[in-house]
Parts: sequence; structure tokens; C-alpha cells
Amino acid sequence: MSGLQRGWLKPILSGDHARAIGWPGLRRICVVALIGLVIQFALGMILNLYIVVPASDAHASWLQEIKTAPAFLTVHVIVGILLLATAGLLLFRAIALRDMMLLAPTVAGLVALLGAFAAGEVFARNGSSSASLSMAILTAVALACYISLQAILSGARSPARERAPRYAADVAD
Repeated sequence: MSGLQRGWLKPILSGDHARAIGWPGLRRICVVALIGLVIQFALGMILNLYIVVPASDAHASWLQEIKTAPAFLTVHVIVGILLLATAGLLLFRAIALRDMMLLAPTVAGLVALLGAFAAGEVFARNGSSSASLSMAILTAVALACYISLQAILSGARSPARERAPRYAADVAD
């Protein structure tokens, strides 16, 4: 195992670590994704209504867009990439916990984000209204997926919590 994997990367991708921190760790990452989605949605609305994407960026790659685009578009792209990374991390953690009830909204949220990212690329290239609408709808779908994941994580008891004694008297027995 390389030094990178033993260092800071192991706690991020390790299944043992994900199972050790359990549902609370997944809940915290989900909150970050939800906040990021709200920020991304607001940035998208501002871009759609008030910012014009220059024609020179119409055929640029997303890396070129980051370097040359208006500041709001650059921030929008960077937040989108960070959201994809957060969604990937959520998926890794949900897989490590081996719970299908957690995997379904996590996978659906990541697929919706990937679709929104692809629609964003189409929108940056041709300014299509349907691509803009697709971005907004897919962002709302991802938001709904992560809200449902948060509800599952908050409302249900994790398997580790169900096995733990509830009261001090249970430990004495």
C-alpha cells in the first residue's frame, strides 16, 4: 500500500472506516451534499437569468470554461465537480455499509448529478433551453434523493444502534 493510501486517503475510502463511523458519518456527508445542491441550484438560476456565456466558451472543454468563463460560471462548474465528488464518496460509504435502503437514493442521486453535469455541458455549448431545464430538473431529482437519504438516516435506527443497550439497566442484565 502506498503512502498516499495509508495516509489521508484510507479514512475516506476504507470500508472498515465507513462501517466504524456508520450512519452518522453518512448523515454528515449527506448534509454537505444537500447544502451544495442548494448553492448549485441558486448559482444555476443566477447564471440562467443574468449571466451570458461568451461565444468563445461555446466549444471549450469544462477545464477551459473554468479558466476563461465569467466568475459565476467558474464557481458553478467547480461546485458541480465538488458535488460529484461528494456523491461518489456517499456511494462508497453506502456500499461499505451494505444497506440497500441507503444505496438506492445514493445511486439515484449520483446518476441525477451526472445527468445534470452532462446537460450543463450541452447548455454551455449551445445555450439550449431544454438543456437548462434538464439541469434544473435533474438537480431537483438529486435534491429529492438526498433528502430521502437524510430522512432514512435520521428516522430509522442504524443496525449498530439497534444492537446497543438502550438503558444502563440493560447493561447490568
